[in-house]
Amino acid sequence: MKTLRSVVLSLASLWALALLETSQVRCQQAVQLGMAPDSFDDQYTGCTEEMERDIAPRLLEEEKARHPLLGSMWGNLSAVWAIKKKRLSVPEGFRDEHGIAILVYTDSSKPLYWELNKAVREAGVSRDNYMSNFHFKALHYYLTRALQLLRADCGPLFRRQLFRGVRSIRFEPSGAGMFRFGQFTSSSLDMALARSYGNATFFTLRSCFGVLIESFSAIPSEREVLIPGSEVFNISSFSREGNCSVFLLHSMNRTCSHYNCAYLGGEKSPECVDNTVAGRSVRVSGNMSPAFVGGIVLVNIAAQKLFANFKLILIL
Repeated sequence: MKTLRSVVLSLASLWALALLETSQVRCQQAVQLGMAPDSFDDQYTGCTEEMERDIAPRLLEEEKARHPLLGSMWGNLSAVWAIKKKRLSVPEGFRDEHGIAILVYTDSSKPLYWELNKAVREAGVSRDNYMSNFHFKALHYYLTRALQLLRADCGPLFRRQLFRGVRSIRFEPSGAGMFRFGQFTSSSLDMALARSYGNATFFTLRSCFGVLIESFSAIPSEREVLIPGSEVFNISSFSREGNCSVFLLHSMNRTCSHYNCAYLGGEKSPECVDNTVAGRSVRVSGNMSPAFVGGIVLVNIAAQKLFANFKLILIL
């Protein structure tokens, strides 16, 4: 009996060590978070009418023909959208293409969302690269515009914690204090669900520009909040749990972009130009608004530069 117990304990120990080693291997790849200067971050300010009327519809047909998966998903999910939209109230200017774009992105049974984000992260190296090598111009436009049209005031969303788990990639802060995701970024109101996607890096965050797309999503149960790649966050705290990274992020209540109306000739700006929608800063709790939070985190950054060993943690 004692021998059997010893064998069981030994096997349990080996299993635990194997799990630990697997976890450590999964967390090995380290990537620094920064302002993602190479991402394609066009917000189409001032050119949405022309994009909607002439350019995006033509580009969509070309890109569906070029990319069979995009073509088949768009066709199949158009029928899903035709049913889903009957139960939804959408803002003025929200077109079928915007709704279908959300369905295409959130259908995680297909790898298209991954392909899109990989392309978005790399397409902004130059305008020439965007024009020649970025083959999701229409999808990027429709998805960006959908988030702009659906976005509500900052306050209600900012009060709610969001969660994002990442498998295999261990992100680390670059040292600047602020960063952008630089791609369309899924998060969830459900912590347990977010953890099921991985814990090599785990983000707890508060967003001003994310949109709760639960009613629009291909997978409503994920309680997804989709965050635009142009939103600027402050890294309020960072820690390591073993080989894995844990972040606490707060929106700076602003977005910035290097591109605007690139398809119509807009060149890349060397600086990330603020393009925050005016009039969206509202009270969050007590006397604290996202704008006030932005002031606090700027003080935080200055303090970090002055006191290398001092850490100011923002508590809401």
